[in-house]
Amino acid sequence: METRPEPTAFSALREHRLVAAIRAASPEAAQEASVAIARGGIRHIEITFTIPEATRVMRAALDAGAQFLIAPNLSREVAEVARDVGVMYAPGAYTTTEILAARAAGAHLVKVYPVGVAGGPQYIRVIRDPLPDLPMMASGGTTLENMLPFLMAGCMAVGLGAAVCDPALVAAGKWGEITALARAFGQRLRQAYATGTVAKAVP
Repeated sequence: METRPEPTAFSALREHRLVAAIRAASPEAAQEASVAIARGGIRHIEITFTIPEATRVMRAALDAGAQFLIAPNLSREVAEVARDVGVMYAPGAYTTTEILAARAAGAHLVKVYPVGVAGGPQYIRVIRDPLPDLPMMASGGTTLENMLPFLMAGCMAVGLGAAVCDPALVAAGKWGEITALARAFGQRLRQAYATGTVAKAVP
């Protein structure tokens, strides 16, 4: 089996642990939201593609410098795109069967979705028994309050949606509020590192 180098985005996520997802009505709003989140200290930013011909659009994004592909589902076509260009691939899955299928398809990280509203950190603890070493990202219903419990339960990362980039704030152009929310997540994570509640880097 061919061994490929670990994608840069995946290596960085071992330490930074947070991914912010942006849903916006226009490219301009998405760009402003991205800047606001980056100012708040979150380095991994997901721009959602909810349009037809997603694979073609993803290739365009990769050509423009995207370093990872995240999705709510597993797509072998998208997995091939990620493998071809050597970027991190994080498809969505929920059951252990789906999670293992995602890993077998080439996922570096599996987005366990929607775990925040269908089991929470306890679900991660349960599936950690048969899947002790598989990198997972909690997503869907994640908040400032449950971010650390997800990491403590065994997730490598936490995907953040409306908790940091509320579509209402985007629509209203409240970029400062989005920056403040992003900063709050980063601060809580740094505090957890300082107290040893969460490991500073995932091996």
